[in-house]
Amino acid sequence: MTAENVSFGQALKQIRKDRKLTQKMLSQNICSQSVLSRIENDEELPNVLVMQNLCERLGVTIDQIMTLHSKEIRKVNLLLDQMAYHFFHKEYTKLNALLNQPDVLDQLYLDTDLQLYYYYLGSCEYFLGKDLESSLQHLKHGLSYTFQVDKHFISSNEIQLISCIGRVQVDLGQKKEGEFNLAYSMELFYTLPNERIDCRLAKVFYNYGLFLYREKRYDEALVIVKNGAEMVRKQKSYYYLEELFRLEGLIYEAQGKNEQGEKYFKISSSVKRITNL
Repeated sequence: MTAENVSFGQALKQIRKDRKLTQKMLSQNICSQSVLSRIENDEELPNVLVMQNLCERLGVTIDQIMTLHSKEIRKVNLLLDQMAYHFFHKEYTKLNALLNQPDVLDQLYLDTDLQLYYYYLGSCEYFLGKDLESSLQHLKHGLSYTFQVDKHFISSNEIQLISCIGRVQVDLGQKKEGEFNLAYSMELFYTLPNERIDCRLAKVFYNYGLFLYREKRYDEALVIVKNGAEMVRKQKSYYYLEELFRLEGLIYEAQGKNEQGEKYFKISSSVKRITNL
């Protein structure tokens, strides 16, 4: 093994941290946390079943994790961090430029990294107003890397992808399919344990709430939007909070409750000013 090769345990640890998982979260129902700690510190070699389950939860194959190199991991993580920053701050023009740099795809080798690439690409297509059909194709392609209906471990990114697929389908006039995916992503959210809830899942609440609002199902929409705002507050984040409060104002306005609507429009504007500081 050369100086640049990474052991199974080291690669496992690096990818776990990149996925924002604790040892407890990764090892749950697979092995004890102490066993995982020994694996990551190269003090114990896992049996094939444990190895397979750990890799599945991380969204990688055993072959992929065994061929990683430290320089490659650092380079890819830097690239993904840049993409994630632009995506989180809704800087879609900058993100699109990064995604379309030469040889970007050649640097990505894990299924979960490729999934993120196509999630970001599909989102840029959607928000930059380029091509809804292309956006839908990219989002579906991203989801296909890891998602299976009977999969035991559903990731935050997979739930977001299903929600975004639903939103694009609705905009394309595929209302039945779109509503199914929007509701399904919401259902999947509620299967997540608290420690795996990510503030970026606010988009799932917003997408479904927006659909219900446009369908004039105001009471249902209000429940979804309020739950989304509460989730974001618990995560101590502002992600999509401006949009959720504005949507709440629109729902109240549509119900003829103009005073309450105006209240949430003002709150939305306040959140926007804070996030733009």
